[in-house]
Amino acid sequence: MEIKLDSHYTIVGGRHGQIHLIRHKTNPERRKGKIINGDTLYFQTFGQAVKTYIKKSANESDIKTLKELATFIDGKLKAVELKIDQQVSEHEDS
Repeated sequence: MEIKLDSHYTIVGGRHGQIHLIRHKTNPERRKGKIINGDTLYFQTFGQAVKTYIKKSANESDIKTLKELATFIDGKLKAVELKIDQQVSEHEDS
């Protein structure tokens, strides 16, 4: 399963249960449908990968107050939830 979170990050579910969070270029290079360039972090759960994605995204943004941080985190969580729901419903329809 591959979930493109934004233009820089993708979560990929591995065959052996390991989850990959990949930071890639805007147009990542692919080989046989898989992303092959960029930084890859490995996790045991989707939750760990999502948490790291939100932390890295927050570091890359211009957040100045706790209220902005809370709004940012809430927005990212909702966006990730929608993308995961879409991916799951696509697999169920197949």
